Amino acid sequence: MSTNTIKQPSIQRLFLHLLNNNTMQHAYLFEGKMGTGKKETALWTSQGIFCENRNEEGPCQSCHNCQRIRTHHHPDIVEVEPDGLSIKINQVRALKEEFSKSGMESRKKIVIVEDVEKMTIQAANSLLKFLEEPEGEITVFLLTTAKHRLLPTILSRCQLIHFPQLPKAQQRLLLEEAGLSKERAALLCHLTSDKAEALELSEDENFQNIVKAVWKWYVFLSKKDDQAFIFVHTDIMPLVKDKKEHTLVLDLLLILLQDVLNSQITNEHVFAFIKKEEDIKRDADRLSSLALANMMEIILTGKKQLESNVAAQGVFESCTLQLLNELK
Repeated sequence: MSTNTIKQPSIQRLFLHLLNNNTMQHAYLFEGKMGTGKKETALWTSQGIFCENRNEEGPCQSCHNCQRIRTHHHPDIVEVEPDGLSIKINQVRALKEEFSKSGMESRKKIVIVEDVEKMTIQAANSLLKFLEEPEGEITVFLLTTAKHRLLPTILSRCQLIHFPQLPKAQQRLLLEEAGLSKERAALLCHLTSDKAEALELSEDENFQNIVKAVWKWYVFLSKKDDQAFIFVHTDIMPLVKDKKEHTLVLDLLLILLQDVLNSQITNEHVFAFIKKEEDIKRDADRLSSLALANMMEIILTGKKQLESNVAAQGVFESCTLQLLNELK
């Protein structure tokens, strides 16, 4: 199949079937986590609609239209994304004006709206009116990571397509292909499914320092060393500046515990901390599954406390005491 993305081959096959049989609907809602290929699939399908040489295997990828769509320069494709924290009513009004015009080069027009859940109420209601009365040969792709935040009436006007989370091995390969080392790709594919975020973190020196600090913290904990409590104050807190990094600390510790637990369950586990694989396996031999599960629950509770704006140092220290108690 001629394709510019291999993230969701089954979904591409579905849209290839719809294209070849001329049975595309006018509105689709692509739902799934970041990094699952929603935007890529919308653009690939748009290429299929406008391609000058499309065949039974899909768009050619090389004609003028395919190239312009790939570089986001096709005049009959409108892409909308949040302006700041939301998609505002004026953006939808401008979008509707584009909808009301005939295509610049044909009667066809495509609209791709990213993070549609971030629409203001006014913008969502305005979009709804247009979805109820589409004009012309228009195809709409709404992309979301949180469909529960959309108006039920918008959901009812669209064909829902769920984009499943990519397997960790596939995510790691995509990151390695983007230039990350095997070690960084292994960790970051567990931390985020968004390739852009992963690449940004990989270049962040403080992120690497936090990773090293979390590993040392874990070592103190796994050895039941009370030094773990002091380490929070002396080494972890000086590294973390904001709520995002506070959460990152607990996410990393949770991933580490998942490495230990999953190595007990299967030999097929994709390790996040691959440089520490032997140490993790040794810990897996001496820690019980019940203790690990309880430790993970402690971390998840700590994350909820951070979300409720409890002071980070207090959360880390409380988690430390509970984790040490669980191991003793």
